[in-house]
Amino acid sequence: MKLNLKTLLTDKFVRGTFVLTVVTFLSSALNYLVHPLLTRRLTIPEYGDYQALLSFLTVLGIIGVVINTAFTKEFSVLSVAAPEEIKSLRRRATSRLFYLGIILFALVAVFSGFFNELFKISRPVTIVIAALSLVYTFPLIVNRALLTGRQYFSALSFSSFLDALSRLLLIVALVIFWPFGFIGASFALGLSSLPSFIFSFWQIKRVGLPAVAKDFSGSFNKIWRYASLVLWFTVLSQFFYNFDMLFVKYFFSPEEAGLYGALLTIGRIVFFIGSSVPLVMFPVIAGLKDDFSSRKYFVLAKSLGLMALLAVPAALFISIFPEFVIKLVVGVKYLALAPYLPVFAWAMLALTLLTVLAQYFLALSRRSGLVILTLGAAAEIILISLFHTDLWQIVWSLVLIFGGLSLFLLGLCWSDYLTDRKKYVH
Repeated sequence: MKLNLKTLLTDKFVRGTFVLTVVTFLSSALNYLVHPLLTRRLTIPEYGDYQALLSFLTVLGIIGVVINTAFTKEFSVLSVAAPEEIKSLRRRATSRLFYLGIILFALVAVFSGFFNELFKISRPVTIVIAALSLVYTFPLIVNRALLTGRQYFSALSFSSFLDALSRLLLIVALVIFWPFGFIGASFALGLSSLPSFIFSFWQIKRVGLPAVAKDFSGSFNKIWRYASLVLWFTVLSQFFYNFDMLFVKYFFSPEEAGLYGALLTIGRIVFFIGSSVPLVMFPVIAGLKDDFSSRKYFVLAKSLGLMALLAVPAALFISIFPEFVIKLVVGVKYLALAPYLPVFAWAMLALTLLTVLAQYFLALSRRSGLVILTLGAAAEIILISLFHTDLWQIVWSLVLIFGGLSLFLLGLCWSDYLTDRKKYVH
């Protein structure tokens, strides 16, 4: 047993997963503290509006995810090959992406009336307030990509934790102590990453980049070409994570949308607990892209095992004690969700599995996985468009889509394994 424990503790993959899981859990815990406060201070329709704003910003955040992934890879390469070029790349990327943020904020402000009508937001100004985050988010993403590329994971973890802490403190200040209600919650969305943005410049100074900087000799076109593949995957991943809330906001009454928002808040606990696994798996699988042995499949199997170890107990607990979890997380006025929660928890478990598999195909640049995910996204749109008479139809549609896609991708992995095994043997 000692040997096994020592082996586990020295396994870089397991250790990395453990560290990221702990940080993710602490950040998620702070993020989840926001929701019991809001569900008790806002009306159910207002809470539905808040969830719609949150989903809208997350969809816009697809751009940030793509930029982060592309620049993390480039900073990682430069750290080994040409560290003297890092300062130049960061400076050029930060200035260009700052203007991108300004343009996106202006577009949201100009078309805020359309978005308010589409998502049925009760207070029109709130979508502009929440979009304030776009002004500084992209330079922050470049700084975080640099921290990741240089493998300063403690600094990166603190930055993410500071986001969650800032949002909680802003909610307490603007919704609890000063009762600005939904307006205050919108300011919390727009300003929560600002402390991390300011603090990230101090963190960058401590990275210890070479004193003599050299102009970046690479091409931004190369970075954007790689980003296009990341964008395809990320759009699909964010679609499966967020668009059901936007569909519900459009098709259902404000009261029902608020209830569904609370259902998402609870169900996503399962997803957050298992979400650190693909973050650790991604760089390992990417390094095995041209390896035809079974090593990458062993890494995938280990990842799926760790995901199950973390997420399955959470799904079981939510399924067995739905009323207790509802009272604990969002309050007694949402007890009407109790019948939906056991099924929805397993839908979120299937989404967690789907995310691990999607990241696996992204690491290998496999477009076959993209095709399957794209067809699944189209199927979700069709199902929810045709069947939305009650929340049960939404929940079962998600179970069917997430479960079916996971089975298809697992089948594709098995097919690849058999093909690579033949190449390896011969």
